[in-house]
Amino acid sequence: MANFQEWHGKVQKSLCFLVLAFAVLGARNETETKLAEAPKNLRAFSRPHVVGLQWDPVAKNMGYEVERSEFPLGPFKRLPNNLPQLTIYSDFIGGLGTNFYRVRSIQTNGAGHLLPSDWSPPVEGHSAGLDQENLLTEVQRAAFEYFYFYGHPESGLARASARRNPDICAIGASGMGLFNLGVGISRGFVTREQGATEALKELDFLSERGQRFHGAFPHFINGETGRVIPFSKYDDGADIVETAFLMEGVLFAREYFSQTNAEETEIRRLSDHLWRDVQWDWFVNESNPIPALIWHWSPDYGWKKNLYILGFNECQIVYVLALASPTHPVKPRSYWAGWESGNYGSERTQFGIQEELGSRPATGPPLFETQYSYLGLDPRAMFYHGKSYFDHFRNFCLVQIRYADSKRNKYKGYGPLWGITASAGPDGYKPFAPGLRDNGTLAPTASISSMPYVPAESLSCLMDMYQNYGSKLWGPFGFYDAFNFSRNWVSKTYLCIDEGPIAPMIENYRTGLCWKTFMKAPEIQPVVKLLNDGELHGHQESQ
Repeated sequence: MANFQEWHGKVQKSLCFLVLAFAVLGARNETETKLAEAPKNLRAFSRPHVVGLQWDPVAKNMGYEVERSEFPLGPFKRLPNNLPQLTIYSDFIGGLGTNFYRVRSIQTNGAGHLLPSDWSPPVEGHSAGLDQENLLTEVQRAAFEYFYFYGHPESGLARASARRNPDICAIGASGMGLFNLGVGISRGFVTREQGATEALKELDFLSERGQRFHGAFPHFINGETGRVIPFSKYDDGADIVETAFLMEGVLFAREYFSQTNAEETEIRRLSDHLWRDVQWDWFVNESNPIPALIWHWSPDYGWKKNLYILGFNECQIVYVLALASPTHPVKPRSYWAGWESGNYGSERTQFGIQEELGSRPATGPPLFETQYSYLGLDPRAMFYHGKSYFDHFRNFCLVQIRYADSKRNKYKGYGPLWGITASAGPDGYKPFAPGLRDNGTLAPTASISSMPYVPAESLSCLMDMYQNYGSKLWGPFGFYDAFNFSRNWVSKTYLCIDEGPIAPMIENYRTGLCWKTFMKAPEIQPVVKLLNDGELHGHQESQ
């Protein structure tokens, strides 16, 4: 009997522990259920051969899952989501279609357990028909949304990449983001008031919290704190090239937001303040043998990198703005002795096309060199050897098109598809170019942003990429950064510096908006005249 009573007592104690354990687990599960909040306000948008989805963000989420069904009650099938942190999704249907969609969030309880929420109520989505004009608008919208929806929530600055630390923001691409805001307003993607609010957020952050060195910004900046994020060991201070790309956008914003209301008046005031604060002349190191601008300056290492900005490359806007500065200009001799240095031009013929601008590489440069400085600076207004930069750039594009056609038997997709530039690649980010620096990697930004120069060829490549490869290449912010079909590789991410030119350069093809607006800045036209006169009459007259 004693043994029985002892055994019975142990059983009762064990049952008490089990009851207590289930009570604790029940309480924890109830807490976990409360933590897992379902996304709200899921909505669908009709796009060309695509259904676009957006929903409100959920706090503390680790990502989102999206499902699709032909019927409102299912069965639903999980869709691949390459960027699950986004509250935006693009379902490439490839034609006309109607489907139903639902989304849920994945959260954490703080102890490492991932908790799915309930599914949102399903919504009906329809893809739209495809024609050239609505596709152009959709490509612009998708690139614009990288800056508008994925811009840093605290500062409005452009995040460097969709896969990097989200606090790393790029200064040059943030200038491109201001051009994108102008395009977005003009195309009706957002209201003028919404665009102005976003521009003001960025400009106010840069003015009040952005770390500067002699008025210039670093390459990378923390979008939360405004402090510099070193780009490399000796590049932990000013980057005058990235600053110039920013200031190009700042001057565009100053000219674009011209209304007299308080918000746009403040945009103009902040823009002018940032522009006038840059000490361009500081970046001409007088101890150097030539008066070229220097790319970097560090508060810790000074001129350690000592990298001259010599042409031809993507940096012409640096010299144009440095000459145009109303407060800290450089002398014209910096342009002629620095920018138009000995390697600036060389006559050569490639694939039956004459090239004069630049000399490296012989088959032409990566195409970003024809884009970054020229979102606002109109290449039709600038001349070299009697030919406009626009015409020089058109020849660069035509050489790339013929080069791609010549490599169609070596690299898969080449011929109908073209566009080589600095981009992500299967072995990492590289400054790809025709010839020795080509490994079969193409970047949609290269061909699309060349639309003003070679519209027929650019549009043909765009339609081919979208219609034949859209299911592989198209994501929430448009075409992914790059692809290499020979190696069965697609980047599945976005780089801000490649997203930035797409919408503005398409708009320059369609209406000339960005060129017209930037060129209205009163500081720019005298510099354009100075440089063109120097080309015409000899450099000595404009020293």
